[in-house]
Amino acid sequence: MKKNILVILVFMGILFSGCDTKTTIDGNVIAKSKDDASNVEFISQSFMLITTDEKFISFRSTTQGLDFDEYKGKKAVLVDIFATWCPPCIEGLPTLIELKDKYKDDFEIVSVLFEKDKSKEEILEFISKHGINYPITMGEENFRLAKELGDVTKVPEMFLFSKDGRFINRFIGKVSKEELEKYIKLAIEN
Repeated sequence: MKKNILVILVFMGILFSGCDTKTTIDGNVIAKSKDDASNVEFISQSFMLITTDEKFISFRSTTQGLDFDEYKGKKAVLVDIFATWCPPCIEGLPTLIELKDKYKDDFEIVSVLFEKDKSKEEILEFISKHGINYPITMGEENFRLAKELGDVTKVPEMFLFSKDGRFINRFIGKVSKEELEKYIKLAIEN
C-alpha cells in the first residue's frame, strides 16, 4: 500500500512539475489551432517596422489589406506574429523556412516579434539557432500592427496578403504545411 502511494505521489510530482508558476509562459496567450478566413477590418494608416538587421519594412494598411512598399506587385506576404517562448511558434519554424525557400521569388515572410523584453542579441541568437531565412521585426510598432490586425492577443497568428496587398487568410494557432501552402499558392496567383 505504501509503495502504491509513493508511486502515485512521484507520478503526480512529475505531472505537475511542468506547471511551474514561475514560468513566463502564460497558456492563455497561446492560440488554439484553427484557420480563420473571416474578415479583418483595416483602417488606413502607415507602419514602419524595423528588422533585427536594422532595415525598415514600410507599408500602409488599406480597406483591402496591407500594401508593402518593397513587395507590392512582386511578392505575397505572410505576416507571422510570434514569440520566442511559444511552443507552436517554434514548431512551425521549419515549415515557414521551407515554404520561404520554395517560393522565394514570389513570397515573403515578415515575422513580427510579440515580446517586449527581448534584446536584439537574443533575437539574433534565436534566428541563428533556428536557421530563420526571413526578417524578424522588433519594437513598439509591432504591437501597433498587432492591434491593427484584429487586436492580436495570442500567438501564433499569421496573416496572408496577396501580391497586390489584398487580405487572403488569417491563421490562428498551429497550421499544417499543406493548409498554409494551399493559401500561399492562392496569394501568389492573385
